[in-house]
Amino acid sequence: MDFNPNITQIPYFANAFFWVKVCIMAFYRYISLLLILTIIVLPSCASSPVKEQAGPEAYYNEALKELKGGWLFGPDYEQVRQTLNQIIDNYPYSTYAPRAQILIADSYFKEGKYLEAAESYDHFVKMYPNDKDIPYAIFMEGRSFLENQKSWLSGDIPYDIDPTGIYNAYDEFRYIIDNYSSSKYADQAKKYVLQCEKALANHDLYIADFYISHDHYEAAINRLKAVYENYPDSGLGDKALYKLAQVYKHINDPEGYKQTISLLKQLYPDSKYINMLKP
Repeated sequence: MDFNPNITQIPYFANAFFWVKVCIMAFYRYISLLLILTIIVLPSCASSPVKEQAGPEAYYNEALKELKGGWLFGPDYEQVRQTLNQIIDNYPYSTYAPRAQILIADSYFKEGKYLEAAESYDHFVKMYPNDKDIPYAIFMEGRSFLENQKSWLSGDIPYDIDPTGIYNAYDEFRYIIDNYSSSKYADQAKKYVLQCEKALANHDLYIADFYISHDHYEAAINRLKAVYENYPDSGLGDKALYKLAQVYKHINDPEGYKQTISLLKQLYPDSKYINMLKP
């Protein structure tokens, strides 16, 4: 057939490119579908051994296996808790029931759901008050409250937020120290108590500064006194006394000023704030 320049013709290689493109797109769709099916099927396959093995031990071991690290995406904490709840619901009097409750609380803590963790540890204490892991549960309840107060960005405890969680953590750690002094968690609890005291002292200083800036001097005095009276090991007692002396001087209370300076020198003889006070 003669070539007619007025008729548009598609070269052979263009048709070939079109079919290659179609094949590539089909391949990618197949891979995507395969990946989705893999994600859906693998968890169900992983949990199938539990159904084949009766008893709480199988559920417990399966939960432990999942907690150590799930395939590709890490532990599936919700699946772990569902597995452990099978023990609590179906075998409440087995030796695995309290272990399952502790593991549920641990899973919340590891997932970063600290309030849920605190509630779960507290539930364990109430359900199994004579269990050997009571000191651990109380200690971890305190840690859960404390971690929930920390800034996710800096890891520090902000002094300008509601300190309720710090008070709760402080109470739990004090309880360990006072009632389980021989426990391995007692020494760790002492370190956390110091963290709590410093955080609470910083909060009181922050509130005192707010009161001073709004001329509520009586309220500021009470807050500053609370720092060195309630949190002597916070490392902030001398700072509180220094601010207290300044308040007394500002409101023209020479007796209060004199007594505060004397107390500052007595309790903190090496404090830098002593030389900062003007006579």
